[in-house]
Amino acid sequence: MIIGHCLQVRCLERERAALVKFRDQLIDVDGRLSSWSTQEDCCKWEGVHCHNKTNHVTRLHLPGSYPETGINPSRLEGTISHSLLELHHLSYLDLSYNNFRDARIPDFIGSLTELQYLNLSYNYFFGQIPHNLGNLSKLLYLDLNRIGGYSENLDWLSHLYSLRYLALDYVNLSKGTDWLQAISKLSYIEELHLWSCRLPDIVPSSLPYVNASSPLAFLDLSSNNLTLVSTIPWFSNFSKVLSSIDLSGNNFLGPIPDDAFKDMKSLSYLHLSDCGIEGGIPKSLGNVTTLISLDLQSNGLNKHLSEIMMNISHNKLQCLDLSFNNITGPLPNFSRFSLLKTLDIHYNHLNGSIPKGYLQLPHLVNLSLRSNKITGPIPDLSFCSSMRNLILDENLFNGTFTQTIAGMFKLERLSIVSNLLEGIITENHLTNFSQLNYLDLSYNSLVTMQFSSHWVPPFQVEELYLEGCKLGPEFPKWLRTQKQLRYLDISSAQISDTIPNWFGNQSLSLVYLNASCNQIYGFFPDNSFSMLNFNNQNRIGPALDLSRNQISGSVSFLCGRSILTRLIDLSDNLFSGQVPDCFANFQSLTYLNLANNGFTGLIPNSCGFLPNIKFLHLRNNSFSGAIPISMMNCTNLRTIDFGKNRLIGEIPTWFGFSLLHLEVLSLHQNEFYGTIPSNLCELRYVQVLDLSSNNLSGVIPKCLQNLTSMTRKDGFNYFESFPYSVFSLSIDGVNLMWKGTEVEYKNGLRLVKLIDLSSNNLVGKIPSEITKLDDLVGLNLSRNKLTGSIPQDIGRMVSLNFLDLSRNHLSGGVPTSLSELNGLGVLNLSYNNLSGKIPQDTHMVTFNELSYTGNPGLCGRPLIKSCPGDETRQDPKHTPSDDDDSDDNFITQGFYIAMGLGFGIAFGGIFGTILFNRSSRHAYFQVLNRVEDYVYVRVELMKARLRRTPQNE
Repeated sequence: MIIGHCLQVRCLERERAALVKFRDQLIDVDGRLSSWSTQEDCCKWEGVHCHNKTNHVTRLHLPGSYPETGINPSRLEGTISHSLLELHHLSYLDLSYNNFRDARIPDFIGSLTELQYLNLSYNYFFGQIPHNLGNLSKLLYLDLNRIGGYSENLDWLSHLYSLRYLALDYVNLSKGTDWLQAISKLSYIEELHLWSCRLPDIVPSSLPYVNASSPLAFLDLSSNNLTLVSTIPWFSNFSKVLSSIDLSGNNFLGPIPDDAFKDMKSLSYLHLSDCGIEGGIPKSLGNVTTLISLDLQSNGLNKHLSEIMMNISHNKLQCLDLSFNNITGPLPNFSRFSLLKTLDIHYNHLNGSIPKGYLQLPHLVNLSLRSNKITGPIPDLSFCSSMRNLILDENLFNGTFTQTIAGMFKLERLSIVSNLLEGIITENHLTNFSQLNYLDLSYNSLVTMQFSSHWVPPFQVEELYLEGCKLGPEFPKWLRTQKQLRYLDISSAQISDTIPNWFGNQSLSLVYLNASCNQIYGFFPDNSFSMLNFNNQNRIGPALDLSRNQISGSVSFLCGRSILTRLIDLSDNLFSGQVPDCFANFQSLTYLNLANNGFTGLIPNSCGFLPNIKFLHLRNNSFSGAIPISMMNCTNLRTIDFGKNRLIGEIPTWFGFSLLHLEVLSLHQNEFYGTIPSNLCELRYVQVLDLSSNNLSGVIPKCLQNLTSMTRKDGFNYFESFPYSVFSLSIDGVNLMWKGTEVEYKNGLRLVKLIDLSSNNLVGKIPSEITKLDDLVGLNLSRNKLTGSIPQDIGRMVSLNFLDLSRNHLSGGVPTSLSELNGLGVLNLSYNNLSGKIPQDTHMVTFNELSYTGNPGLCGRPLIKSCPGDETRQDPKHTPSDDDDSDDNFITQGFYIAMGLGFGIAFGGIFGTILFNRSSRHAYFQVLNRVEDYVYVRVELMKARLRRTPQNE
């Protein structure tokens, strides 16, 4: 038989065998090397290249893929075989983006002396980089970026005479004090990457000589914490061709030297962000007429913007980032920077208005002036036909804006949050924005949206934020046309309508929905809000907020939702019925708030299968039964707020050993019975413990002193906020009984440290150990059956602002140490069996007499009854009633004066910052209470005079 066609095999057998050994030591999960088994000719194998004439293997190109590339990861594992030494003509080796985990870079690679290209980047090597890589004298390209190893010196680099490209990003060079000397010997280096290498500082006297003919064009020394700004001028030795410098993320801490850039005639890209640079910009930078991009964000620049811009050449500048500085003054005339495409000056202190024509930049694509104090109308930008991103948030712009942006046909992102804009926006104003995908007009309360019910917008937005705008009263029907909508915020938009049925299908693509604080009523569509396709790592994640509406019906729409959901807030509505037992699907749920509705039945058992839940609010419903034991699995819980329900049973002992991160435990007004478990004393992070209004019995555990977050020696506040929306709102709030009134605390909760065991059946003495909680702000043990005396050293609780021990069976005297509590704003010891003289310290006698009433054995001011040896005080018109069991007598005008001056102002936020410093807080309360004492005494004297006036007549 004659074979008509014979395929020529080019591969040399010796090199083929070497490649087979190399393959056999690799783990190829994805089958990338399948051709290495099916093809005879190794020159046709995946990633193998042979010389056209000699047939020797010259190139081995086997990079993996990496998640950052957007491609599904496909990486080789295993070890790199020394059989590669048989490839004597190998000049190119690329094994980047693979996974040679927990291995060292093989020493034998330094013997592949024909190599001109070596790329081992993005692997998981460890240990020291082999110094024999210095034997690769023909190497032109070396990339060891992010390999995870280290090098104690870089002397081996100086032997790579031909090197053009070097990348050692994220290699630990902290001991390589010779790094600059080694680099200066690379006569042909063109591109140098040493990002985040922990480079040691440079001694100015040791700066090496550099040949002025060096071809270095690209330099990246970012994120190394270098502290010498004087190193910048040294790089002028590369002045002939150096075009890109990135020194961002260092620690220069001072102004840039005046001569830093005087000889850099080719510099096009300069990145000095987050370097601690102070002052302004040197004049020498103005001589760099080739500059295209300048990044100085996150520094300490504090000059007028006009002064800064005078030192920047306008010839070729296209990108300017001055954000996150302390730059002041009004916006100067930018029109001379005619090529500018990106202008970012957000988070500075700019003020004044923008005159017409100052932003006449025909090529401008991105403009951000966010978080300044710019006033006046938004400047006319209609001629910026190239504009794609316009961000003017958090300024003081006023008036209308629709005409100023009319010509931006390419606009994709428009954000004008928190300004003083006004006027009516109709569909005619938005007809030109066919490419718009992001619109945020939130917190402009005078902006009214008036769109026809039949309007079909020309755009398809992905993110729409209209919080605080006048969007209602009807539910916006034009949302039905937005098929790509992922984030929607229509909260506080004055909507008073039902949610239409079509929204159920529309919202299937939603990731984030906030419709809170409206007057939405009726049922919520059962097939809505699936949140199935979330993959944006830059967002907080899927969230549903319908709180503060009038929505009714069941919440069966929750079932079948995405496991990626992080927040659900249905509080303050009219939802009713049993909560479906389907929370096991919500593996990412962090915040769940069902408070203030009409839910009944048991707490769903599946609530115990939420591994990431931190905040759980079920307050003010009609939940019954016991707390499910499955909740002991929720070990990340920070807040449990189950107050005002019908829960029954003993308080679970597992709280103390399973929920160790708990910061708020509120079981107020339920039907719990039994004793207070001593295990609760293990909750060292708890700052609010509210077990009031239950049927608890037994004694108060002495071990409460172990609640170390309530002690000053702990010195740390454990509350963490959960920024759930794109505006990073904090929602760590909880409702507390504070000074006889139910108060909702949100941010102020961080300042409250409270124990409330009132309205139970507790017996025995108040344990003296509780006085060790010297950072406790509120203590309420009222309406129990406690006996014995008030602990004599209660004055140790120096942070107390509120103390209520009323309606018990306490005996003995009022401890004199109470007078040491300068921050005490409210005191109630009424209706006990206390006796003796009330301490006559100025602070103690300023409390209302109702603080002590109902204790027949007490005497002395402020009571009418005098003590033996004191001057008789009479008031025939006043006869206190011991059988008055109403708290209304305690809530008097004097009480409100004390509460308002002693606590309300501080927690109102005006002086909130003072309270974060404990010493300042006590000094503040001392001054405040002196004012309080004076006002109170004056008021009481006036009232006494008014009572005596008819008698004198």
